[in-house]
Amino acid sequence: MKRTSFLKKAKKLGLTVEENERRCYIRHNGTIASWFWQEHWETKELVGTNWHTKGEHQESDPYTDYFPGSFWDNASQMLNRLVPPGSKHKVGSLLKCKDNKRSARYKRVGRMGLMIDAGQKQAKIQWLTPSKGELRLQELYPNTYGQGGVFTEWVQDNDLEIVSAA
Repeated sequence: MKRTSFLKKAKKLGLTVEENERRCYIRHNGTIASWFWQEHWETKELVGTNWHTKGEHQESDPYTDYFPGSFWDNASQMLNRLVPPGSKHKVGSLLKCKDNKRSARYKRVGRMGLMIDAGQKQAKIQWLTPSKGELRLQELYPNTYGQGGVFTEWVQDNDLEIVSAA
C-alpha cells in the first residue's frame, strides 16, 4: 500500500503512526503493529512491506525459535487486527437470512429476526419464531443461546439481507 493512502486510512481509524526513518509503529490497545517503507522499483514511491503485529510485552527469544506475533499479507488485514470492522447493519434492524449454502446447512433460509448486537462483520439475531430444537439448545446452554424462549444466535453479515432498517 502506498504511504499516503495508508496514512490517510490510519488517521481515519484514529491511529497515530510513529515513524523511525523507514521502520514504523502503531501502538493500540496493547498491540504493536510494525512495517517498513520501501521504494517501489518502478515509480520510486514509498510503499509498505513486512506488515506485523504482536503484543506489547512480547519479545523474541534468541536462544529458542520463538518469534511472537503474526505477519499479514497486506495493510488492511493488519489494520483490521488493530481496529476490527463492525457490522454493516444497524442494531434494531429487521433482517432475513439469504438463500445460500451456509444458511441452508444451519436451516435458517428465509428466517427473520431482529438484530440486537453488532460484532466483527456479524450480527446477533433474535429470531422471531424459534424452533423446538433451538428451544432445547436454550435449555441446555442458556448463556450461549439466550433465556426465556427468546433464541439468539450470531450470524455473519454475508448471510443477511435487510427487510426493515432501524
